[in-house]
Amino acid sequence: MKRWAIALPLLLAAATPGFAAFEDDCLFTGRLSGEGGWRVLRPGLEARGIAMRFEDDSIARLSAVRVEPGRFRAELRWNPKAGPAGESAAEVARLTGAAVVVNAGYFDENGRPLGFFLSGGKVYNRRILFRGRGEALHLGAIFFVREGGALGIASREAFEPEGMREAFQAGPYLVREGRPVPGIERYREYWRTARRTVLAFEPDGRLLLLASETEGRGLSWCELQSFLARPEAQGGLGVAEAMNLDGGSSSQLLVQAGGFTGGVPGRPVPAFLVLIPRRESR
Repeated sequence: MKRWAIALPLLLAAATPGFAAFEDDCLFTGRLSGEGGWRVLRPGLEARGIAMRFEDDSIARLSAVRVEPGRFRAELRWNPKAGPAGESAAEVARLTGAAVVVNAGYFDENGRPLGFFLSGGKVYNRRILFRGRGEALHLGAIFFVREGGALGIASREAFEPEGMREAFQAGPYLVREGRPVPGIERYREYWRTARRTVLAFEPDGRLLLLASETEGRGLSWCELQSFLARPEAQGGLGVAEAMNLDGGSSSQLLVQAGGFTGGVPGRPVPAFLVLIPRRESR
């Protein structure tokens, strides 16, 4: 699988004033730089590579896609027949005709979804785990698709399944209304670096999907929050909403459109979010 042809380094030079505070409070002091940017693969679908260089010269790389939701049908795929081993992103793309495939939420050792999971109007797990409790914030957010096609993120406290076609529980909720969500700093993952998958929305409603590449440094929840919420002019992405998905070896992203195939490979998993191009009206 090809890596993205575009890489935008986020240069966090040691000489930058205030850089030493980065490891303590995760504030990004660099700016996005480089000649590349979003690459249009087809109407409503763009791809981009992102690189972040840290004070110790380690680099974290992410592959990203940006999608206009109205041009795609968003569906969740959970195949119980696949068993604990799950399916590969390439296989899911072939079976569904999806232009974008990304791993979704968490699952147990038997391949069953952890937390609420709704696909095609069918509920596979109706429990909203830890609802009403101030713990387990790694399951604090729910991505949803309404029957009318609108996409969004809700907290597990606010989510109501009525009128939903697709939904899954994951987390933590990283960015809400443009600001980092507080409360997750007491978790180990707040500081621990690992491969990540992130689902986010820009202020104009476009959907962003990001996955850590297999080479390079991982990212902590703290670093993700800062990078996602910080405006582009200040070295971030400036998203309005964002949630963390399953990561580690599950983290993966496949895009195929306009003669281009690329992304991040990962192990077979039971649950995916797929984006299938809608037929353009003539």
